[in-house]
Parts: sequence; structure tokens; C-alpha cells
Amino acid sequence: MKYNIKSTTDYLAELTGCEIRKLTHTKRDDNKLPLAIASSYTLCDVEFMGTIVIIATPTELENVTPMRLAKHQAKMIEIFHHPVVFALESVASYNISRLTHAKVNFIVPGKLIFIPSLLIVLSELKNSTKTMPKKMPPVAQMLVLYHIETRTIDGLNTSQIAELTGLAYPTINVALRWLKLNNIIALVGSKQKHVQIALSKIELWNKSLPLMSSPIERIIFTDTKPAGSLMAGETAMGHYTMLAEPATPIIAIDKTVAKENAAIMNKQYGDIKVEVWKYSPALLSDDGWIDRLSLYLCMKDSEDERIQLECDTLIEQMKW
Repeated sequence: MKYNIKSTTDYLAELTGCEIRKLTHTKRDDNKLPLAIASSYTLCDVEFMGTIVIIATPTELENVTPMRLAKHQAKMIEIFHHPVVFALESVASYNISRLTHAKVNFIVPGKLIFIPSLLIVLSELKNSTKTMPKKMPPVAQMLVLYHIETRTIDGLNTSQIAELTGLAYPTINVALRWLKLNNIIALVGSKQKHVQIALSKIELWNKSLPLMSSPIERIIFTDTKPAGSLMAGETAMGHYTMLAEPATPIIAIDKTVAKENAAIMNKQYGDIKVEVWKYSPALLSDDGWIDRLSLYLCMKDSEDERIQLECDTLIEQMKW
């Protein structure tokens, strides 16, 4: 049983780069559990990402079903008031979707992890190269542009980058893993891994560009410019280049700002065109205009020849 718990915590530490501290399990609440649940698991308390997490290892494998785990998880969370993660030796492929749909936290050491309560998503390390998306994920793309245009992340660890950007530790960790697996960056060190970028900024851009895509998720409209929005699209192109600005101003916001201002947004009508981005444009610029490289990614596939020419200008005028 100790081996199962150790392999679980070692796997979790390896995957997240976060230190796992084993605690003495407080048994005072165990007697509040129904006997059928209490006798079915060995419980271990750990501290992970500043949170106490209870690792529950089944004592028998015969009766481990998704429905049973979902019910037991709900009861244990009700009693312990901490996230509960089941450490399983294996999971049949047909049960994976049942577990994830039921939002059951579980780990199969060395193979699978799904902890939605801590924002850690399903992962299969052995096939990670195959399952990673071909296109650069939005947060990974933002980190590359952040390094090039805003502030270097070379030498920083996950916690430091999370603090700089205000994004969640697991979100940054997943993005860095993608960049490492696609040979964009390296992660060096033992417990606290640090980003290592050997490429110059222009080399990094050229290598990353084929994997990058437009940050725009959708287009909506408004009559009132939300706080924190940045000028974008052809409006920003007119600011950076000789292209004439459009009659309808274009701004960029992230999904959080869009949600907060949903009452003043419209899908079709408004005096201001709004680009809702997959990452926050404010992380890459603080002067009221979206950054040059994100603008290039937004405009590079335009069929307008004038815009294509000015896209080249954006890159030519970059200070690498």
C-alpha cells in the first residue's frame, strides 16, 4: 500500500513539478464515514499546491466502479472538506469517460490523471507526444509572445511565471510541458524546474510561427468600450502601419472581460467590433494597443493584399 501511495505522489510531483508533502492523516473524522466506505480505502493526506488533498487507495479492486467512486467521493468530501483523489492501479478504457463525466478525481500512476477540482486535466504520459495538439495551445502561444515582447521567462520556474501572468499554476505547467515536448523550450532542474530558452527571440518566433494561430475566438459587438480593452484589428494596423483605420473601431478583450460585460454585448449589432481572445491581450501590451505579433497572427490570413503587405511591415519593424 505504501508503494501505491508513493507511486501516486511521485507521479503527481513529476507531472506538475510541484512538491508533494505527506501529512499524518487525521482520523478523527473517519468514524463519520459509513462503514462500507471507511473499510474500502486506505487514506493518506498530502499537501499539494497549498491544498490538503486526501489520497484514497481502494483496498479491493473488484467493486471499483465509476458510480461507486462518484458516490464515495461526494461523501468523503462532505466529511473531510478537502479534495479526494482515488489512486487506482488501472482503469478500463470504457470507464474513463464515465469517470470524467462524473467528475471523479483519479490517478493511475504513470498513465492517467484527472483531477478537475484542482484544474488538472486528463493526461497520458506514455502517449503524450501523440495526444498533444499540433497547433500551439493559446496559453503556450501567449507565453512565447510574452517572452519575446514583454519580459523574458528564461530562467523562471512555473510558480514565478504564474505569479507574473496571474494565471493558475496548472495552466502554466501544461503550457510549458507542451512547449518542452515540441522542443520550443527546455525545462531544467530537479524539484523546481526552470525554463531554458536557447533560441534568440527571432529564432523563437520563426520556429513557433508554423504552430501558432489567431488568438481570436469569436467576434461580437458593443456600443460601449469595456474597461481594460485594447485597440485591435485594422484599427491597430492603422496605428502601427500606413493602413487607414476603419470607420468601426475594433477592440480586443479576453473571455473573462466578455463574460463580465455580457449585458452590453451583442452578436450582430453595435458601434464597436469586439474580438474575444483565447488569452488576455493585456498580458502582452500596456499601451492601449494589442501587441504586434498577436496582430500579425490575427491578420496574416486576410485576403486583402493591402493588409498582407502591412503584415510584412509589422514583422520588419519588430525590435528583436
